[in-house]
Amino acid sequence: MVSIRLASESDNPELLSIEKMCPQGTSLVLSFDRTPDFFSRSRIYEAYRIYVAEEEGKPVGTVGLAEKNIRIDGKEEKAAYVYDVRVHPDHRGKGIGSRLVEHSLHEASEADFAYAVIVQDNAPSIALFRKLGFSNVGSFSLLNVPVFRRKEKPPSVRTLTSEDVPQIVDLLNRYYANHDFYAGYDADSFLARIERLQGYGLVGIYGIEEGGKISACGGLWDYSKIFRVTAVGVSRKLAVLRYLLRLIAMFKETAKLPSMGEPFKLIYVTDLACVGGPETARMLIDYFLGIAHAQNSNFLCFALHPTDPLVPVIRKYKPIEMKYELHERWLKDKSPRKLGIPYIDPVDL
Repeated sequence: MVSIRLASESDNPELLSIEKMCPQGTSLVLSFDRTPDFFSRSRIYEAYRIYVAEEEGKPVGTVGLAEKNIRIDGKEEKAAYVYDVRVHPDHRGKGIGSRLVEHSLHEASEADFAYAVIVQDNAPSIALFRKLGFSNVGSFSLLNVPVFRRKEKPPSVRTLTSEDVPQIVDLLNRYYANHDFYAGYDADSFLARIERLQGYGLVGIYGIEEGGKISACGGLWDYSKIFRVTAVGVSRKLAVLRYLLRLIAMFKETAKLPSMGEPFKLIYVTDLACVGGPETARMLIDYFLGIAHAQNSNFLCFALHPTDPLVPVIRKYKPIEMKYELHERWLKDKSPRKLGIPYIDPVDL
């Protein structure tokens, strides 16, 4: 008999174990380890719940649900973001994943809208959410730029301070003004958000000032503070790429793709906005690559919608691309509204 309840801190060891037994992906299979704290991934949200499926007193599955205020088609909605659906391999095929998602949505009684972000080649998860009435409403890319050489740090890029926060907020709000899923910030809500992200904070935000105003900004979030990521399987294409890079590395420094079972470090670029044109964007990215290199990161990661004007700039750095899908379901019998260009928040990946 399977029952579902809220998770507690005492579930931490079992949930960490389930996480390790549930690698994600097909062409690139990744294992995630949150040791020592399974709950660290959820604490980045202002409001969240974690549910546990239990059989004979033992946790066999889990799901996370974060509650947000977002904007869709110009109107504010209460959203439920469903994430981290995990079921122990020995207990799959019993409908536990479906029960976990439905239970979490039932408990999110005030939510108007639910969504999930799924790697495009994760067929089981896509099938699960389709069965539960979610629809695929678009895709976006995680552009992973290999870090393999130290870039010169342009003198025009600087660390931003608390005095710059009003300008940062204004720039972000203007840049994403027409994006769904972006609720907007004021100075207080922005500072509260960045302080919740372990491995981030105001010291990790940089910008370029032109004509006395900040024309580009972005933050570097050390994702390894939340997850340790390990590749446990790769497609033939990636295996060949790794072999070629090792040959090239005999003659010059190049990208280093981790071996099977070897943890690698990701730095996510968040709070990214640029109104200064392609050259300004390149200066900022070069600066980020220099910092990522100094921190022994393997990849600098950008989560962006294909229409973002920064995508062509980033593609010149030859990123390894992962496709994600955005799935939605309207609750409370509300009529669905057409989703426009979504804002991609890296914390949802």
